[in-house]
Amino acid sequence: MAYGDRMRPHSRNFVPKLVMLAAAFAWGVSGCAAAPEPTPPSSAPAPTTTVAPVFASNEEALAAATEAYAAYEEIFTIVAAEGGINPERMKPVTSGIYEKGLLQEMEDIRAKGLRAIGEATFDGVRLQRVDEMAPGGVGVVVVYLCSDVSQVDVLDANSVSQVAPARNPRTALEVGFNWEPGADGVITVGSRTVWNGGGVC
Repeated sequence: MAYGDRMRPHSRNFVPKLVMLAAAFAWGVSGCAAAPEPTPPSSAPAPTTTVAPVFASNEEALAAATEAYAAYEEIFTIVAAEGGINPERMKPVTSGIYEKGLLQEMEDIRAKGLRAIGEATFDGVRLQRVDEMAPGGVGVVVVYLCSDVSQVDVLDANSVSQVAPARNPRTALEVGFNWEPGADGVITVGSRTVWNGGGVC
């Protein structure tokens, strides 16, 4: 199944949310022709344009975010295990500034000869907000979650662990999701920061 299809909630069909509205401007032209008779003002209200929401409910938005983050973790695990080779594989599950930074991070991992073993998990996903009309499609859905890396180790070229013994295996994160450009109704990881507010892990 294509990634875009996996990101769509199964309860309903998605419709494009980011709609470009074109504004029409009437330009006055001076000339010798007689001015037309003025048109009486219309009492009818101007038509309004409505766009159906992509997510039918907050629960649906949360489910889409959870699925999108699971897809992100799945591909990240593969790329990190292979030492950051072909980091562009992360593009279908990331976007924006975060994507650029992550690709550079993967390049650094490859240059240092590092690789990861094991798989991270996450739990406790909670919805912070949904804003389908967020400017630029950034931060459409934001959630809190607890990332668990207790089963993950990072090895150097000599297979020596580079993980500090005092590492905290569980970290609360605030994760933002953006609309994926060119894929209607698809959200991808656009930000991922440590959350110090408590109550998540």
